[in-house]
Amino acid sequence: MSTTSRTSKLPRRPHAPKPRPEEKIRKRSGADLQNGWLGRHGTFSLTDDRLVFVPTILDTGLGAKRREIPLDQITAIERMPKNPTDLPPGGRRPRMLLHTEECVYEFMLPDLDSWIDTLEKMYVMRKGRGLGDGPTIIREGIENFMLADE
Repeated sequence: MSTTSRTSKLPRRPHAPKPRPEEKIRKRSGADLQNGWLGRHGTFSLTDDRLVFVPTILDTGLGAKRREIPLDQITAIERMPKNPTDLPPGGRRPRMLLHTEECVYEFMLPDLDSWIDTLEKMYVMRKGRGLGDGPTIIREGIENFMLADE
């Protein structure tokens, strides 16, 4: 049985905490969380232990919640479409799919492959600290320059 969820329905939870002052922000950019019928716009941040999505004030007023995804709960990071030369089905914009046991989070990011590269590097750093091997990276046609031998 697979440990990767196939549902894109977000789990019901209260608002996650925003990035704390003591947390080191490794990367931050604008993002769209595309689970369900309501696209949420906001800020996406990577810390040493979690990813945090903070929706805009307008989207919060429309019911969007702050979300956190602990890095140790991600089972796979998938680029959709897998190869950047392929077109996404249905004319959709390329996105990053973060698989957890509960659901699959769909994020549209302005620098999609840079985000996947950064997450891949973060898991290498975490492995060096004895925090596990990290998730499977599912994509084709891209080599992570930060992890190249030469």
